[in-house]
Amino acid sequence: MRIFTSSWFHPLPSTIQKIGVSRGTPRGYPAGYRKMPELAPGEWFKTASERDYKQLYFESLAKLDPGRIVAKMEDLSAGKDCALLCYEAPTDNQYCHRAYISVWLKDRLGLEVFEYGLEAQGCAWQHPKLPAQYRQREKPQPLHVAAYLGAMAPDAQGRTWTVIGVNPEHVDQALVQSGDDKRSISVEVLQSRFQPVS
Repeated sequence: MRIFTSSWFHPLPSTIQKIGVSRGTPRGYPAGYRKMPELAPGEWFKTASERDYKQLYFESLAKLDPGRIVAKMEDLSAGKDCALLCYEAPTDNQYCHRAYISVWLKDRLGLEVFEYGLEAQGCAWQHPKLPAQYRQREKPQPLHVAAYLGAMAPDAQGRTWTVIGVNPEHVDQALVQSGDDKRSISVEVLQSRFQPVS
C-alpha cells in the first residue's frame, strides 16, 4: 500500500482509496471515502499562526502511534493505495497539515508520503504543502575531490591556491587554501580552474 496526500477536489484514480483527514468533508461529496478524524487538526486550525499551527499539530501527532495509524489506513483502504485528503489545492500557496503527516510518517516510520501528482517535488520536509519557511531542499551530495587533492592554481592577484579537501560544512563544495587563508569553492570553479592530479 502506498500512501499519498491530496485535495478533496483533485481527481484521483479509482484504484486509490480516499481518506479524509480534514475536520469536515465537502458538501455533497460522493460516497465511498473513509475518514480518520484523529488526523484532523484541532479547533485552533483557523486561528493559529503558522508557527503555532505546526507546534500544535505535531503535539497532537505525538499522542498517536504511527504504526497503528498506518494499520488503520490499510484496513480502511482494504490494502489499496490511499490518499489523505484535505481542502487545500495541491498547487496553491496555502499550506496544509497533510504535509505534516508526511513529515511524521517519514520521521517515525521511514515512509515516503508524496502529494499525488507532485511526487517529483518530494515528501516529508520537501513536501509541497509545507509552509515555505519549513521546507528543506534535498541534502547536497558530497563532492568527490580525490582527483584534485593537491592541485594548484593561481588567482587574479597571483596567489596560489591548493585543493585540500571537501568543505565539512558544505559537502558539495571543495576547500582550497593559500597560506593561512581557506576558501570554499563550487564544483564549477574547481573544474574550471584546477586540473586533476590523478
